[in-house]
Amino acid sequence: MSGFADMKVLDEQTAVARLRAVERPWAAEYFAMYSTWLGGIVTQPWLMSAPLDDHLVHRGDGVFEACKCVAGRVYQFDRHLDRLANSAHSIHLDLPHTPGEFKALCAAVARAGGRADCMIRIYVSRGPGGFTTNPFECPRPGVYVMVSSLHAPAAQAYELGVNMGVSRVPAKSGFYAAVKSCNYLPNVLLKREAVSRGWSFAVGVDDNDHLTEGATENFGLVDQNGRLCLPEPDNILEGTTARRCVELAGRLVEEGLLKEVVRGPLTVEDLVAAKEAMFFGTTLDVLPASRLDGQAIGDGKVGPVARRLLALIRDDIKHNPDASTPIGL
Repeated sequence: MSGFADMKVLDEQTAVARLRAVERPWAAEYFAMYSTWLGGIVTQPWLMSAPLDDHLVHRGDGVFEACKCVAGRVYQFDRHLDRLANSAHSIHLDLPHTPGEFKALCAAVARAGGRADCMIRIYVSRGPGGFTTNPFECPRPGVYVMVSSLHAPAAQAYELGVNMGVSRVPAKSGFYAAVKSCNYLPNVLLKREAVSRGWSFAVGVDDNDHLTEGATENFGLVDQNGRLCLPEPDNILEGTTARRCVELAGRLVEEGLLKEVVRGPLTVEDLVAAKEAMFFGTTLDVLPASRLDGQAIGDGKVGPVARRLLALIRDDIKHNPDASTPIGL
């Protein structure tokens, strides 16, 4: 017998004591959290939780953003908040705060976390109210802001490039791909496949056999004609980093390093024939992929476009005050 038949009903004091005592070695990288339901900020990881009846938890009914804070400044904060608003609008979820209020809230949580370099994640949920799929049973939305460690890939990954693969996990359709919702099951399965097959990252394929995006990254390549090519934005989540890199790539066109920047359908054949391949993301910046399932992409080395774009985006993060927002750290 498992002993479940004799399971005790805990009193409040015992339940709280047990929650506090649970070992959470991974939580050393959790610095601070705000919750609507707490009405304040906590720095003890055992208090960082969401109600089970919040529709975010049992239905994935919510939207989120992940922002990078470097040296006390949040990069592309406005674009992240714009995308949060667009995602919320798409699922008929009213944001409970203005962009200015979200900025002030995130700044307060980040200051409580005490790290000038960190990740700030904003979650807006449908809220608690029951366990059905009916969004109208939730009286009001919830907000969670989480501040945690900022992790970039090791320097060697940027020097040598990473090994990538092409996933066969069904990609999200256009509407769902464009919403940064809290239902990330396809992304999870894509990442699981990548790790299981020894790839650092994988890119998905849609119903038309066109390349889409990674689990949490956008994807691009440089073709044999010297063009930087990214998938059409219709079937992907348009990333803030990829969008900024497209803008910065104009300099590479002026320098003669690129012929042009194009958005359009990309196939596996295009990837196999590419001179360079790369991923774009908030934590990655620009990460070159030098191998496709162990086979060289181009000459198998990190190419000049990826190197130059990485330098440009990192310079933008550090030295462009118009691209970031100070939060008092």
